[in-house]
Amino acid sequence: MISFRTLLALLVLQWVTASTWAAEKPITLICDIWPPYQIQENNKIKGFSARLVTEVLKRMNVPIAVMEAYPWKRALSMMEQGKADALFSANYSQARTSFAYYPKEPLISTLWVLWVRKNDGLSYNGLADLKGKHIGIVRGYIYTPSFSEYINHNARPELVTDDETNFKKLNFGRIDYTVAELGNGNHIVRTMGFKNIIPLKDKPIREDGLYIIFSKSRIKESWVNRFSDELKKIKLEPFYNNLKKDCFK
Repeated sequence: MISFRTLLALLVLQWVTASTWAAEKPITLICDIWPPYQIQENNKIKGFSARLVTEVLKRMNVPIAVMEAYPWKRALSMMEQGKADALFSANYSQARTSFAYYPKEPLISTLWVLWVRKNDGLSYNGLADLKGKHIGIVRGYIYTPSFSEYINHNARPELVTDDETNFKKLNFGRIDYTVAELGNGNHIVRTMGFKNIIPLKDKPIREDGLYIIFSKSRIKESWVNRFSDELKKIKLEPFYNNLKKDCFK
C-alpha cells in the first residue's frame, strides 16, 4: 500500500511534469510579413501578433526556439507537412483543421473589406457591384466561399503574392478593387502614402478572427487549450489594449 507521503510526492511530481512539459520543448513559430501584425525589423519579427504570442508563451514558461517569416503559401505548406509547431496570423478555414488545431480564442477579431480609389466613385453594396471588375486578391488567402465563387465566375480576379502589390496596382489604376484586412490595409496606405485609396467599411467581405494555429503532428490539443486560456486572460488586461494602441496607430 502506498503511503500518504509517497502518494503526495507522486502527485507533486505529476503536477511539476505537466506544468513544465512545454518548457522542456522550445516552440518553433512561423509567419509571413504582414504589418502591423508581423513586421521585420533588424532581422527580428515584431508587430501585434508576434508580440502577443511572445507574451502568452512567456507567461506559460515556453521558450521560443525560432520565429521566422516566409511567404504565406510556403508557411501554410510547412504547417501541413509538420515542419513547424505553429503559424500566425491565420483566418479560420475548415480545410486547415485537418492538420492544425485552432485555439478557442483568436488573437484579434478583424474585418476584411474592399478598397477603392476615392476619386473613381466606386461603391460596394453587394456582389453584383463587382461584375466585370478587376479585383486584386492574394494567392492562398481565405475570403468567403460566396465571394470567391462570384468573382471567379463574374469578375476579373487578379492574383498576386502579397497585399502591397495589390495596393500598388490599385493606386496606378490597374485594378478597380482590392480586398484586404482593415488593419493591414490601413498600414499599407499610410506607409506608402496612398492618400487616394479608401476602405469600404460599411459592407465588409468577412468578419473573422486571426489565430495562431498549431501543428497536430507536433503539439498536443490539451496544450493548445492551455494557450487559449492564457490568451483569454491577457485580453482582459491593460496589456492587450495598450498593445493594440501601440501597433494600430
